[in-house]
Amino acid sequence: MPRRGLAQIQAIHSIADQLALLTHFNTDECKNLLMIYEKINKQGKIDRLKFREILHTIFDITDDVMLDLTFRSFDRDFDGVIDESEWVKGLSVMLRGELDELIEFVYFVYDMNGDRSLAREELFHCLRGCIHPGYGVDSDEIEEVEKEIVEIAMKKLDVDRDGQITYEDFVAACHIDPLLLQAVGPCLPTAKASAAFLAVVTEDYRAYTGCWGHSWLRGKTKKSTNRTNYLPNGRSSMSTSKHNSSKINNVFGPVFTPSNTKKLTTAK
Repeated sequence: MPRRGLAQIQAIHSIADQLALLTHFNTDECKNLLMIYEKINKQGKIDRLKFREILHTIFDITDDVMLDLTFRSFDRDFDGVIDESEWVKGLSVMLRGELDELIEFVYFVYDMNGDRSLAREELFHCLRGCIHPGYGVDSDEIEEVEKEIVEIAMKKLDVDRDGQITYEDFVAACHIDPLLLQAVGPCLPTAKASAAFLAVVTEDYRAYTGCWGHSWLRGKTKKSTNRTNYLPNGRSSMSTSKHNSSKINNVFGPVFTPSNTKKLTTAK
């Protein structure tokens, strides 16, 4: 094996060992993610345009505004490109993030000016283009409908009713109703897209193909002491607040309960 190739493999192994301590991926999964990164990076640096294409074609994130904002959430050093560490850490939160990690990731996406407060202008920008002509909405009515949606989002997310959606407001609202996690725009991959991508990374991909939030019902969110936080301002990504299990269960009630599964298997 060429010396250069051997050195590259050793470097990948070393980086993978470090990232396995900081993410929800094990060492082998980190190696696979790094090799995928290297193959993409050989075609050119992963800049904003290339990352938009990855999000669109692989992760089924299609909203034009969300593509740019999600790139910003991965590019934490704001140098205009995604490096291998940002690639693995960002995917760790996006694909396997626990409740509070996902909340903080999504809030960072929505918080365009980084002031830890969402104003109506930011919501309007994120939701722009979410309505298309048709289904009883004329083209000249789209802007008015979008403004109405912004007001609905403000009413749902501004818990203390001060006219701004602070991070604390967003956390409280998402604990009450997990469906509000992407209320301002779709910035997380679909379950199908996640499964398809993870299938080339790990053999355990089926454990992560359910709707995000399903594990919250079963109280599986665990605190981690060996993973450093990848989220803004260096705060811990794990919250000590209690989840409202009864209200969450109303939203994400399991489809295949033991009784339902028995009925399905015995039905003719």
